[in-house]
Amino acid sequence: MTITTERTAMLPWDVQTVWQVVTGVEGYPAWRRDLLRAEILNEKQFLEHTPGGIQTLCTVTAAEPCRRWAFDLENPNLTGHWVGQFTAQGAGTQVTFRETVTLKKGIPRPLVWGYLKRQQARFLADLERALAQEGNGGGRP
Repeated sequence: MTITTERTAMLPWDVQTVWQVVTGVEGYPAWRRDLLRAEILNEKQFLEHTPGGIQTLCTVTAAEPCRRWAFDLENPNLTGHWVGQFTAQGAGTQVTFRETVTLKKGIPRPLVWGYLKRQQARFLADLERALAQEGNGGGRP
């Protein structure tokens, strides 16, 4: 079973600042509430560790600075693909995050869809908090 979720938001920070925070994997544990640590394996791969012990291997498939960042992901429960689109709009940035996952286990679709939607909302909330802390508001007008 494959599930896709997508979330778009307008952030009042410049695209360079948003890009740096989202692609700065080594900084994830400082601002993402869902991660215990992040481990960079090489130029294309990193490993996310959750407090519950789940490890997700992420393999970068596209990196167009300040435009698009994408990676494949895999853990014991699912495989999938994540894409972040970044568009400068005035002094701010429009972001669209899209995640498509295929479940490895028989978890009911509505539960997974709801979980992914909550994860996306949490990621955006955590991202906004991290951006607000970047250099006294970062690129915020």
